[in-house]
Amino acid sequence: MLAIWLAVQAATVPAVNVWDDLRCIASISQSFETAAPSQRAILTAGMVYFIGRVEGASPATDIAASVQRIRRAPGAKAALDAAALPCAKRISARMTLFAKLDPGVTKVEPAR
Repeated sequence: MLAIWLAVQAATVPAVNVWDDLRCIASISQSFETAAPSQRAILTAGMVYFIGRVEGASPATDIAASVQRIRRAPGAKAALDAAALPCAKRISARMTLFAKLDPGVTKVEPAR
């Protein structure tokens, strides 16, 4: 019986790194609300990156519901503000790979 319960829990509870990715999605969605239009493209790209990570690691995760739960938790605004820099650093770390693929990828064009 315990083995069945553990198997169900493993299938329904996202791994710790998935929670980190969900927290980054929540942080980005919070930032998106007040972001200047010129910043929204980079925020969208970051969100797509973390959504892809969650979908790849835990396809059964309801991302929208999870993000809403994170954003509604007590103290969420401050926690998500604090998560913004670590999340941005994770994306920046991937930029070196992007630059290896195509140096032009790291150039940002001014908003039109």
